[in-house]
Amino acid sequence: MESRIIGTFNPEFINQNEIHTIECFVQDDSNYSEFRIGDWKTYVIRTANIDNDAGLVAQHHRPATVTAQGARLPGLNAWIDRTFDTRTLRLARIHCLGNGVLIPHRDFIELGPTAPVWARLHIPLKTNEHCLHSEESEVFRMRTGEIWQLAASRLHSATNFSEERRLNVCLDFELGDACVSSLLRDRSSVKNLPDPQIIMRQPIDEVFLGGLLDLSNLIDEKNFRDIVGLLSRVHFYKQATLAEFFDWLHEIAYRSDKPGLLDKAEKFSRFLRAERVMFERFVL
Repeated sequence: MESRIIGTFNPEFINQNEIHTIECFVQDDSNYSEFRIGDWKTYVIRTANIDNDAGLVAQHHRPATVTAQGARLPGLNAWIDRTFDTRTLRLARIHCLGNGVLIPHRDFIELGPTAPVWARLHIPLKTNEHCLHSEESEVFRMRTGEIWQLAASRLHSATNFSEERRLNVCLDFELGDACVSSLLRDRSSVKNLPDPQIIMRQPIDEVFLGGLLDLSNLIDEKNFRDIVGLLSRVHFYKQATLAEFFDWLHEIAYRSDKPGLLDKAEKFSRFLRAERVMFERFVL
């Protein structure tokens, strides 16, 4: 697993009044909505985009500035500036996740093969034991007090199996040739790092797999998105890789024998993990 804990912080910095402010935000960013199912909201607090509310990853080569929503979180912004070298910070968002899931995908594809290396950091502000992340074949928990580098260019996902909201700060840096550790101002935060909490899961038996594939009897254009959401969550509680999500979706669409579904599944899979251009969208 390439995702890793790169630092720690004292959770006491988290201002509960600002947590409440975040939970009351109403202007959430609709970019990348085709990557998520269920109760998932994203709030842009800093961006390098000219459109001050745009939560898009793009090469602007200029520092991110605080948005109107971000200005309502002075304590959080001060902590970000104290903790990180923000000269290459291009986008800062808060992912506010209720009962929902991130569809397995790879990020930064649309930037092209010659783009500078990007680094994505995640900082949990509020979480619970039902909030999980994954990369390729591993499932893990990000705990409050940990600073994670998420290997977003690899297949990854996240979910919350509860109604209690999870809040993560997501920071995207245009890293280039620099080391990820250079983003941390406080070198003491990288000492005595905890081991990641890896989640153990039950194996998939033939009965369970048969039930999944029998969704071919139900799938159609109207419930395609719902079935994508169901399949996206399986690997969080069963021993499966994220690549198997795409195998299941393809096989279910193929077995359905419904015109257009297999083509849609193949195009969506390509969009999620292989080929995207800047500003491309996919209608589920």
